[in-house]
Amino acid sequence: MKKLLALALSLSLCAGLLTACGSQSSSSSGGASNVSTSSSGQTELEENGVTPVGTYPIVTEPLTLSIMGRKDPGAPDWGELEIFKRLTDITGISFDFEMSETESFDEQKNIALVGGQYPGMIWRDAASAVTDEETYGPQGIFLDLTDLIDKYAPNLKAFLEKRPDVKAAITALDGKVYGLPYVFETATTEGHLSFFDSRWMENVGIAKVPETTDELYEMLKAFKEKDANGNGDPDDEIPFSCVGLDNFDIRRMMITAFTGLPDGLGFNISDDGEVVYAPATQEYKSFLEYARKLYAEGLLDAEFSTQTPQQHQAKVKGGIVGIYCVSPTLLDPSTTSQQLSLPPLTSATNSKKVLKGPDGVNPGRAFITDKCENPIAAIRLIDMFYATDDNAVEGFCGQTPFLGWENETWKYTDSTKTVYEWIAPITGFADINKTVSVTMHLPGYLSFLAMPSGNPLMEMKVTQVEKMQKPYYTDAYPISARFNKEESDRGNMIENDLKNYVLMMSTKFITGEESIDNFDSYLSTIEKTGLPELLTIKTNAYARWKSAFDN
Repeated sequence: MKKLLALALSLSLCAGLLTACGSQSSSSSGGASNVSTSSSGQTELEENGVTPVGTYPIVTEPLTLSIMGRKDPGAPDWGELEIFKRLTDITGISFDFEMSETESFDEQKNIALVGGQYPGMIWRDAASAVTDEETYGPQGIFLDLTDLIDKYAPNLKAFLEKRPDVKAAITALDGKVYGLPYVFETATTEGHLSFFDSRWMENVGIAKVPETTDELYEMLKAFKEKDANGNGDPDDEIPFSCVGLDNFDIRRMMITAFTGLPDGLGFNISDDGEVVYAPATQEYKSFLEYARKLYAEGLLDAEFSTQTPQQHQAKVKGGIVGIYCVSPTLLDPSTTSQQLSLPPLTSATNSKKVLKGPDGVNPGRAFITDKCENPIAAIRLIDMFYATDDNAVEGFCGQTPFLGWENETWKYTDSTKTVYEWIAPITGFADINKTVSVTMHLPGYLSFLAMPSGNPLMEMKVTQVEKMQKPYYTDAYPISARFNKEESDRGNMIENDLKNYVLMMSTKFITGEESIDNFDSYLSTIEKTGLPELLTIKTNAYARWKSAFDN
């Protein structure tokens, strides 16, 4: 059987090579077909049993690659999923998976790496991915992928050339690339979740969606004083509700209206390129005064700082919240009234509409180790996950892990390709995760901007985000800027202490437990907590990130 398979692979390779001498091979991606291989590169491929770039199968003899992977709780082992079965058929590569669920993955991974009993690849690393890169890359346990990408990963190479921000995010402090990212952009993501029912505006006689903090105040006041929800009780409305300060509504929408900085509770880059901490600005005091006014007048939920997400959602579903802090898709599916998004607001202290966009870059989702059975074959395999739909190989590209195969598990509803629907027996992402794939955080590039059919609330959300949010997306301090070893412990400690203090004091200012007259004392404590030192660390990390971005 093994000889027959080898013969089949050899015949397939010969056919691919003959076709490649003419026009593009039918089994090669559009982007890969133009890649040439030098004589030395060809020798390297032959020695490793790998076919030329753009030709499939990838290997000339059966090959098994070992992969440690993180699977979601209750999810099947990856070997049971259709995606990996078909990848074996396409590439000639089989897989030996070592699976751990999310809660035990880091522990099992660390034990394997420290004990030297790790596999050829590690996929779907999570919170510790960047730390792992900086620890095991320089040691040689994780391979430097720079040359492998340049020679054998045309899809990823082209993507990184178009996205210098991603290149900067995956570049280690020593200038090398040890881990590969998961990058996504979908129609259903958003910058903030400040939505509300249009009927509330109509019921109180407001004709225009607020664009300034003053206009928002007037609308919230009307929600409070009138029967905004139309149930006959003018006193049961909560004009604005959220869960704490560290959420999309307050952090990315309300604070930003005063500071003009996209991350209201974090670090930003000013117009002149300086690193700025939003909660240490005078404009932040203006936000606190505004939020205090809302709270004192009953326009901000009295339980905003203590309620759980579940309690907040119960209020929203109960129809008593004006501006809420959840996706409209969580409302009763029978809801037909238009759900509106607030745009970024301006104020007396800020004339710019800015909004921090979704964080779609996730470094370190695939590592190739020094124990990899065939690094060239491994990078060729991973490169398939960065293919666009135009460069798909037998229907496989970056969106395949998310949706499955077009016209098998899903299809566009018409030629505009703006709406898609599932094909029975698949009814949603839960089904995809059970039998087809792992929908999120495998290495790769997902760009899919169609919205699902048969979901009016999702359509409302997508339409509103496109109109009211996306035009104002602005970058904050890059979350992928890295601290070096000396900076890490100190920087992380100061940042954590600052965050805790700012959240505590801001809540006290808003609720009236602490007078805003003490704002200068608050600023002094921030300084003593280590802000100047952290700004220096952040500035140095940003300079390194910027250098990787520019180069």
